Amino acid sequence: MKENDYAQYNKMEGEVLEIKSLINEELIELNLTAATQTEVISQLTSLLGQQGRIKSESAFIEGVLERESEFSTGFGNGFAIPHCKSDNVKTASIIIGKTANGIEWNSLDEKPVNFIIMLAIPADEGGTTHLQILSALSGKLMEDEFRDQLMNAAQPEQILNLLDGSITQKTN
Repeated sequence: MKENDYAQYNKMEGEVLEIKSLINEELIELNLTAATQTEVISQLTSLLGQQGRIKSESAFIEGVLERESEFSTGFGNGFAIPHCKSDNVKTASIIIGKTANGIEWNSLDEKPVNFIIMLAIPADEGGTTHLQILSALSGKLMEDEFRDQLMNAAQPEQILNLLDGSITQKTN
């Protein structure tokens, strides 16, 4: 996919995808201690709860797991993009986690996951924000260099800069 294609996907109804409005350093945990998919989702959800971005942690976890039961979000190459769009979500958010141990995720390539990009989307933004983020992330995750840079990032600020520089599209 070419750079202009990303701009087309990321721009819907005049809106611009601004990564930094969706994520901050406190929503990035590069040393997850989770051993299972459910534990990963729970640990990342607690970051959302701490910032008041969701109404109920348990309801959000239930929503993510329900989505996972329909179709795995294990993208392949060690990445997963679990997500939930729900009335329980107050603020559209991206939450990122990295684990040293591979987590079984029923991925498309049948390999464990080490890097998780979780999306929390309010129900009323499901048709715009949800699709914008998913299309931008899935497009960039097809690129070896981008995946390697994310995997090798040692600080949350590096992740923010990668996302901002690679996914956010500026309009003229």
